[in-house]
Amino acid sequence: MSIIQLKEANCKNCYKCIRHCDVKSITFHDDQAHILEDECVLCGKCTLICPQNAKQIESDVQKVCSMIDRGEKVYASVAPSFIAALPEGATFASLSSAMKRLGFAGIEETAIGATAVSEEYAALAEKGEMPNLITTCCPTVNLLVEKYFPDLLDQLAPVPSPAVAHARMLRQAHGDDIRVVFVGPCISKKYEAQHSGVIDAVLMYDELREWLRREGVAAGGAEDPAALEMHHTISRVYPVPGGILKTIPSEKRTRYKSVAVDGLDRCIQTLKDIREHHITGYILEMSSCVDSCVGGPGMKEHSTPFLMSKDAVYTFSRKDNGGEMPPSEKVQVSMSATYRDAQLKKDMPTEEEIRQILRSIGKNTDADMLNCGACGYNTCREKAIAVYQGKANLKMCLPYMRQRAESMSNTILDNTPNGLITLDRRFNILKFNRAAADMLNLDNQCIGMNIEAFLVMDELETIARTGRNVMGVRRKTAIYDVMVEQSIVSMPDHGYLVVLKDISAEEESMREMDKMREETIATAQAVIDKQMRVAQEIASLLGETTGETKAALLKLKDSVGKGGRP
Repeated sequence: MSIIQLKEANCKNCYKCIRHCDVKSITFHDDQAHILEDECVLCGKCTLICPQNAKQIESDVQKVCSMIDRGEKVYASVAPSFIAALPEGATFASLSSAMKRLGFAGIEETAIGATAVSEEYAALAEKGEMPNLITTCCPTVNLLVEKYFPDLLDQLAPVPSPAVAHARMLRQAHGDDIRVVFVGPCISKKYEAQHSGVIDAVLMYDELREWLRREGVAAGGAEDPAALEMHHTISRVYPVPGGILKTIPSEKRTRYKSVAVDGLDRCIQTLKDIREHHITGYILEMSSCVDSCVGGPGMKEHSTPFLMSKDAVYTFSRKDNGGEMPPSEKVQVSMSATYRDAQLKKDMPTEEEIRQILRSIGKNTDADMLNCGACGYNTCREKAIAVYQGKANLKMCLPYMRQRAESMSNTILDNTPNGLITLDRRFNILKFNRAAADMLNLDNQCIGMNIEAFLVMDELETIARTGRNVMGVRRKTAIYDVMVEQSIVSMPDHGYLVVLKDISAEEESMREMDKMREETIATAQAVIDKQMRVAQEIASLLGETTGETKAALLKLKDSVGKGGRP
């Protein structure tokens, strides 16, 4: 399971995580951002800046609870930044008491491991055999060198982090069958735990605070009388910028210039400078988080101003402890570590392929390369390479999509048969489309003129007063003999939209139909009249014939009746 997980329903295509990812280890497809685990260095920045809270960190709380429920001995290694992360008034002894109430068998300070790590750094610095000596307590920096600067692995101190060193010391002191849980501000420690072989789980401060809150336990409550604090307290300054360097005696690092670098972007730039300019002679302290560990992603809920955090850390480092030494501080363990080349080999496009991708989003010249960063990438060229590698898509270019939308809108407006005219609140013309120009013979000189110069609109006063839309009014234009069906609609920007439908052909057709109807009626009436006349003539003829026939028959009857005699 990924350490940083995505809540898909929450991702809103804002590309903010891509913009803030210094190594661009986020791909975007199916309208969702996805972490590329092979490229991610787990700085956690994307989890902090996501406005939709779409990214969540895998929690080990349930895993630790299960260890405790099974009756296993669970020891906590607590990073020295706890003094800036927990509520004001919390001490190591009060935290020890609170965590024992949760079921932990013991609590010791990770700074104990930092002391042993600093001794290794001091020995390496004194030898001066490395071109540069990169020191860090940050797994993200180690991942950065492994994945993006493997050619500088020989300058990365072959020493474990304080967390891994202390986990080894805890197991040496309490037995290899114990469980070790690191507590600190860092997401990448979860990765380190998975690959260390000595750390079983990691709790970030936010997770620990929530667990304590759920159980009703106060971190700043009663102190544990059995809590054992470390003796070499100078290592407690590890969480602030320059803290590691302060733990290496100055006489041990005379062969190098000392520089502390915090912030992943500055670490990347420093490593690039070393690579490109062949810089040597430095002992570098690197931390991926701005303000080092006291600015870590696990400090989100209890965000203490840096100056206050720094003061708290330095005050804690000066606290003298004359009591018994913690068991892990008495032991010695192996302090070796190996880092490997983990660089992902990526396909790179040719220059022609890059230009082809750029042309497909309307970027044909240098002037078209806006490099606005809206897509998340620093330059249009970087975006094109990401498209080639399948990490981005063309639609992520917001200026291109806006231009495309405007072009499509303009095409629709220019080709619609209806005339469209936008007016300001005084009914003066602002814009018009081609159909309106053809209907009313408009040109650019007409912009700013009142619409009544071109259309008869008796309803304007009513519209201005009531705000009601007027639909489907049939009128002739004011100048040209064009019959239109006009509607006027109020727009949200406090202007008006006039929609004109040319119905001249329809009117002509209706006139032709009326004329045809009249002619048809007249023709029908003429036929009826003629039929009546014919009927009357037939009736008249029938009447005469009938009379003559009657007279002849009567005469014949009389003749027959007399027997043929005269």
